[in-house]
Amino acid sequence: MITGEGKAAMTAAGPVTWEGLKKELMALDKEALAELVNTWVKNYWTNQSYWMVFTEERFGFQAAAEMDQKVFSKTAPAQAHRIKRIFELGDDIQALAATLKFTAPQWVSAGFEWEFTEVTEQSLTMVIHKCPMGAYRKSNNLELLPCKEGSSSLYINLARAINEKFQVSCLHAHPDPPKEGVMCEWKFVLEK
Repeated sequence: MITGEGKAAMTAAGPVTWEGLKKELMALDKEALAELVNTWVKNYWTNQSYWMVFTEERFGFQAAAEMDQKVFSKTAPAQAHRIKRIFELGDDIQALAATLKFTAPQWVSAGFEWEFTEVTEQSLTMVIHKCPMGAYRKSNNLELLPCKEGSSSLYINLARAINEKFQVSCLHAHPDPPKEGVMCEWKFVLEK
């Protein structure tokens, strides 16, 4: 494992435990730790992308899209609960914004280009300009995933893990007609 100044730690025979790994992680400098986290999330997206492509190859586009939607509708709230706990977040728009920034579905260096175009006390609008799966599918002339239907449950479940009063609207996503520079656009409103 990388330690201190990026050097591998000596490993001895014996069990690998969370407490031992945690001690090594705590010894990392912040730059190495950030790069390690970044690598883990990139690995997550590599795994997800290959899973999607091979599932589609074996079972067809519709089955793969349905499975993708089911997986993300379950993993997104799990990630949101964990992020909320780690950062001791509340249940407001800022908590949602932090969760969106730090969960794997939005990881910037995995190939996502996105931004918040509106952040108020009651609402947040997010535009994804590029996503790795969409970019891959476009470059290989494959049908885009129906994100308007499939990703809705991802964002609804993620937002409601922060606060049950969040309402989520898809402003634009496939199969809507292509929109220059926009893969998808979502609005989150915290009901009073």
